[in-house]
Amino acid sequence: MNDEAPKCLICTSPLVVGLATGRKSGKPSVTFRCPVDGRHFRAFITHRPYVERLVKSLEANQESKP
Repeated sequence: MNDEAPKCLICTSPLVVGLATGRKSGKPSVTFRCPVDGRHFRAFITHRPYVERLVKSLEANQESKP
C-alpha cells in the first residue's frame, strides 16, 4: 500500500481515486471517495487543465501496456 495516498478523515481508509462526469454539465472531473462508505468523504477536482492532463496521461499509460 502507498503510505502517501490520501486517507478518509473519518475511518482513515485510503481514498479511491476515479474519473467522473458532471450530471448536468457533462464535464469530466477527478473524484476521491471513501471505499468504506462514500458518505464519509467525497471530493471532486474540476480544474479543466488538470483533469485533461490526467486523462491524457492515463490514456498514454493504457496505450503503452501490451
